[in-house]
Amino acid sequence: MKLATSLLFLLTASTSHAAELVKSCDIGTRLAITRDSRIADTHVYYLQEGKKRSPVFGTPDQSRGSAVHAACVGKKVRALVVSGEFTANALQGFVITHRPGSATPERLDFAEKSRPQWLYLSPHEVIAVIPTLGYGETNAKYVAYHHIVGEPGADRVDATNQLPPSGGFEVVNMRSSMD
Repeated sequence: MKLATSLLFLLTASTSHAAELVKSCDIGTRLAITRDSRIADTHVYYLQEGKKRSPVFGTPDQSRGSAVHAACVGKKVRALVVSGEFTANALQGFVITHRPGSATPERLDFAEKSRPQWLYLSPHEVIAVIPTLGYGETNAKYVAYHHIVGEPGADRVDATNQLPPSGGFEVVNMRSSMD
């Protein structure tokens, strides 16, 4: 009984502390990435908008990660970009933007062997470009994840040997932007 009481106290103590702020970002609405429930070099990561807090990948178990990087980028179109080692056998991440006049932010998810190197931002489309470095399911130099703003379910992924045209986009070099 004494062992059970000690274990219950440890469990309560490890999960009841306040979440640590990783990154706060104003993308037209205020978002924050927070973390708690540390085990070794991992934490459970959450996306917070106002009082609503949810695990970044659906459940706390799927949202346990390490080597997580977060950045607020963009001048005209603001974006929150998060990537790290979560449960997949790849780096997982997402880009969140907020369309003016929309009630909710929009999200583009990705999973590859490396982090996005370029982010193309416009009021109509978001493209995350990830170099393949010779790994993955394609022989192409890059994988481009596309999100058409205001069109849920229209996301697509293209393997390509050339970077997308930059016309109409702000192109952000993520290597210099990630924390």
